[in-house]
Amino acid sequence: MLRKVQVTGGATYIISLPKSWARNVGLKPGDLVQLIPQPDASLLLIPKKSLERKEKALEGLVVASSSKRPEDVIRELISCYLVGYDVIRIKFERSTVGLKPRVKDVMRRKLVGVEIVEETADYLVARCLLGYVEFPVKDALSRMHTIALSMLRDAISALRSADKFLAKEVVERDDEVDRLYFFVIRQLKMAVENRIMIEELGLSSARDCLGYRLVAKSIERMADHAARIGSVVPLVENSKVKEIVEKIAEISEVSIDVCRSALKSLYQLDVELANQAIAKTSAVVRLEESVIKKILGAKLSTKAIMGLRLILESVRRIAEYGADVAEIAVNLSMRSPREVELSRR
Repeated sequence: MLRKVQVTGGATYIISLPKSWARNVGLKPGDLVQLIPQPDASLLLIPKKSLERKEKALEGLVVASSSKRPEDVIRELISCYLVGYDVIRIKFERSTVGLKPRVKDVMRRKLVGVEIVEETADYLVARCLLGYVEFPVKDALSRMHTIALSMLRDAISALRSADKFLAKEVVERDDEVDRLYFFVIRQLKMAVENRIMIEELGLSSARDCLGYRLVAKSIERMADHAARIGSVVPLVENSKVKEIVEKIAEISEVSIDVCRSALKSLYQLDVELANQAIAKTSAVVRLEESVIKKILGAKLSTKAIMGLRLILESVRRIAEYGADVAEIAVNLSMRSPREVELSRR
């Protein structure tokens, strides 16, 4: 739809609104609309009635029936959380006895800010009480990043000392990263649908939302690989691997350095620092190859060889995910053609 800009009173620019759109949103003469200038030079027009509707809690429904597997019900629950429902109601059929405790456990372990506010024999009603203002996206990402790197460091420590209890604790800590990951994705999805939120999240455009979505996934995968190292530690029980373990520990420190530099470059949009982090990743690959030769040259059991190879691969993958974050930092630091055009006006 095209509208011609007109002048009234000698100085005020006006345009007419499409009648079909005004009817669909319930707009009437005398109603208020909110106008929000956007970074891309567009103008966001929001009827006040729409803002009032958004203030009401949005409710989602999940039906747990005998035709669904427990995994399907849990997947629907997480989907309702991710798309931004404030209240999630889960209805349990009588044939799903025993599923409710599992659902409650998933809420506790996987979803940030979700509390059960009502419970009956057939229903659970959960409400998300934590919003983006109380816990901004960048803070959640920083927390994810800190936990993931501490998991890697503790997993390597468990490998050095053959500490199975510490290794198990590292694996369990992955749940906390998953909780934060789901929370970040929920916020970013809501921001894409509600452009007012983008600035409130500390981001500048929808392009930033896409970039931070990829960053969140990369950090979540770092934690997954750290957890995998923890799960593999019991496989490596051989007094002949001490020298190899120390080499792996050295490589893990390089991976940690890559990841730290990558996130710092993202927040500062520092291209030079991002490129340095990416360059260090190739060093991790070279070091991995040299350790692989030592593993194959040592007389180790098949189980020990397999365990060490899996650990090495995960350490390398963590560094590569750090490089992915650094590449996103480079991309976000580059102004789009539209932004360049606007700056010239």
